[in-house]
Amino acid sequence: MRYYEGLIKRKFKDLVGSKYETIQREYSEYILTEEEMRPHEVKKILLPLDFSVTGVSESVCELLSVYENATVTLIFITDAQIHDIIRESLDDEAGREFIRKKEEYGNHLLDDYENCLTSRSIPCRRRMLLGNKQQDVLKLAPDFDLVVLPKCYASNHPDSCEVGGEAIILAQTLAKPVIVF
Repeated sequence: MRYYEGLIKRKFKDLVGSKYETIQREYSEYILTEEEMRPHEVKKILLPLDFSVTGVSESVCELLSVYENATVTLIFITDAQIHDIIRESLDDEAGREFIRKKEEYGNHLLDDYENCLTSRSIPCRRRMLLGNKQQDVLKLAPDFDLVVLPKCYASNHPDSCEVGGEAIILAQTLAKPVIVF
C-alpha cells in the first residue's frame, strides 16, 4: 500500500491538498492493501462431489489446469444421516445396500473426474467419506487453498436446481476462495 500511497500523493501533490488523505481515511476498509492485491498461490484444491453431480464438467477440469503445480483432492461424501434413517426404519442390510450403491456411484464419478484431471497433467487424490456433506467440507477446507463446489452440491433436487442452498451457504461461510460450477 505504501508504494501506491506514495505514487498517488506525488501525482496529486498540490492539486487536491488534504482531500486524498480524507478520502483514504474514510474509505480505508474498501481499499485493498498490496498483500490483498497479490494473487494467492494455489497449491491444494478441494473438489467435493456427491450424487447431485451426474457427470464430469470438462470446463472445470480445464479451469483447474490453470493452477500449475496444484493438487486436486476429490472427495465423495455419502450422507450418514440418510444411512442411519434407512438402517433404523428398514434394517442393517438395507443400510449396507445404501452405502454400497452410493460408493459404487461415487467411485465411478471419482474415476471420471480423476481421468479428466490427470489427462491435463493435474495430480489428484481421492477419498470416500460417510458423513455430513456440509460439515465435512467446512472441516476439510482450512487445509486447502481453493474449494471448487458443484452448484447443486448437497441438494435434494439436483435436477431442478439452479444453485443449491447448501452450495450458497458453503460459499458464504468458507474463509477460502470458492468456485461454484
